[in-house]
Amino acid sequence: MAAYMIQSGDTPMGIARKFGMSFDQFKAMNPGLCDANNNCRILYPGQVVQVAGAAPQAEPARPVTQAAGFAPQTPPWMEVALREQGVAEWNPGDNPRIVEYLASVGVRGGDETSWCGAFVNWCIRKAGFRGHNTGLAGQWISYGRAVGPTYGCVVVTQPLSAGASGHVGFLHAMDQTNVWLLSGNSANRVRISAYSRAKLAAGQCFRWPV
Repeated sequence: MAAYMIQSGDTPMGIARKFGMSFDQFKAMNPGLCDANNNCRILYPGQVVQVAGAAPQAEPARPVTQAAGFAPQTPPWMEVALREQGVAEWNPGDNPRIVEYLASVGVRGGDETSWCGAFVNWCIRKAGFRGHNTGLAGQWISYGRAVGPTYGCVVVTQPLSAGASGHVGFLHAMDQTNVWLLSGNSANRVRISAYSRAKLAAGQCFRWPV
C-alpha cells in the first residue's frame, strides 16, 4: 500500500485504473470515500488517498514524497464558503452579510437581489484570490481557467427557470445524476444543494482561480 496525492482532474475510477486496481479494491483501501451506491465525494488537489504499491503502467503518479512541505487542505475559498452556511435573507429588512456580498461586485441593493455570483466573488476575494467582480452567474463561465470536476471549483449552471440568468456555486460533491453546490441565494440562503448535471452550462463550466 502507498500514498498518492490527488492531481487536478483525478477521479476515483481513474486512480484505480492508474494503479492497476479494481474500483472495489480502491474503495476498500479508502473507507468513507464512496457510499454503498458507489457515489463518491469529489477529490481535490493535495488530498491523499491510499493505493496499491505497484507503479502505474502509463502516466507516472505523483507520490506524496515528491511534495515536500505541502500540506493537503481544502481550497481556502471553500473554507470561507463553508463558514457562511446558513446566512439567509431577512424578511423584513436586509441581511447586512448579503449586502456585503453584493458590495464585492459593486452592487448596491437589498438581499432580494440575485446574489449567487456575488457570494462566489466575495468568498474568493476573502481567501486572497482574484475574483471575477460580477454578480451575473453566466459570466463566471470565463473566470480563471477550466479544470475537470474538482472539489471547490466554481461551477456554472444554465438558467434554472424562465427569465433567470443561471446559477453559480462551488462544487461540493458529484454523482452520475447531480452536482452538489455550496452556493448563495439557494432557496434564499447559503447552503449545499443538488442540481442536475443536465443543467450544467454548455462549455467548460468548471472553473479555477488563477
